[in-house]
Amino acid sequence: MNTGLIYCVLVTLCLIQLVEIINGTSCPCSDPGLCKPIQNTSRKEIFVFSLSNHSEIWSKYDWSKITTVVMTGYINLDLMCHAHKNGARAVIIANYPKANMTNSTARAIWVEKQLQLVKNNYLDGINIDFEDAILKNETDIRDAYVMLVLEVYSAFKRLSPVYQVTVDVAWSPAGVDGRYYDYVNIGLFVDFLFVMAYDEQSQIRGPCIAGANSPVYNAVKGIKAYHQLGISPDKLVLGVPWYGYMYTCLNLTNDDVCFIKHVPFRGVNCSDAAGSQINYSSMKIYLPHSPDGIKWNNVTETPYFNFKVYNSTYQVQFDNPASLKIKFQTIQNLGVRGFGMWNADAVNYMDNSTVGIKERTEMWGAFPSF
Repeated sequence: MNTGLIYCVLVTLCLIQLVEIINGTSCPCSDPGLCKPIQNTSRKEIFVFSLSNHSEIWSKYDWSKITTVVMTGYINLDLMCHAHKNGARAVIIANYPKANMTNSTARAIWVEKQLQLVKNNYLDGINIDFEDAILKNETDIRDAYVMLVLEVYSAFKRLSPVYQVTVDVAWSPAGVDGRYYDYVNIGLFVDFLFVMAYDEQSQIRGPCIAGANSPVYNAVKGIKAYHQLGISPDKLVLGVPWYGYMYTCLNLTNDDVCFIKHVPFRGVNCSDAAGSQINYSSMKIYLPHSPDGIKWNNVTETPYFNFKVYNSTYQVQFDNPASLKIKFQTIQNLGVRGFGMWNADAVNYMDNSTVGIKERTEMWGAFPSF
């Protein structure tokens, strides 16, 4: 046997493999078929954001529910393989600087960069998370943002019609936080809009008091408002919070009205910036300090509790499986595309106690099965 020939063949194969890796064409999954994008483009959605780049965390998500996982702040090929094995999409999240919005050359470079990230990592699409204010008179920026979404949609769909393009939007299209976007035309160039039905106290227009992070009536109001603009409910995914806010009460009345300090945000004197975000799994740290335990607001259909530490009084406004189910059941009747949450890591996957397992099982279990 010609050992020189064998050596030459081996070197050639190694070089080919190296070129494939450099070009992003060598599938890292145990089954090469898992590197192909998910084909189903019409199913209902459970759309979740993952912040933890650790397999011991994301492997414990309820993959029987998930249809799309958004890798937030990282790209992990093992997660891509795992998601595809479970029939779920894996997509990137990306933002674009408002200062460059009207620069068509900068937009083109950015779009190409995002497309290559998706292509080279065997992903399924992109979630655009632009949340800057666009004021009513900033028509050039408003139109340019529509062009950005169109350019992303065209580039991604041209490469693969099954690539998913989504955009995050405020809980209502009525200029929330100064976001006067052209939602109608944005809605033309997406697979769906992810309606962020949380942080709804970002602009408190009235008494400076603590309020629910995601009251059910706002979820209904927001979805209906998008529909009234002409955006089909099938292009709307309702996002809910797996976190709440802890507020320091300057004064707590007998009927649980918690007055908070004035912290302005985008032209309004009071906002939820007076509080601090707290993950669902952290509620149990503070709950033992509450003399009355969890209470229920029948108007917002959300839980809350008050507690004291030393000389300070606090109120925690949050969502739990009961309040989430109410939102899901109510909004599902409006014909939406599905649901999602910010974020999947707000429960403790390392807590294997009975309480920990029950906590995350019930939160995932609140989602409907599609």
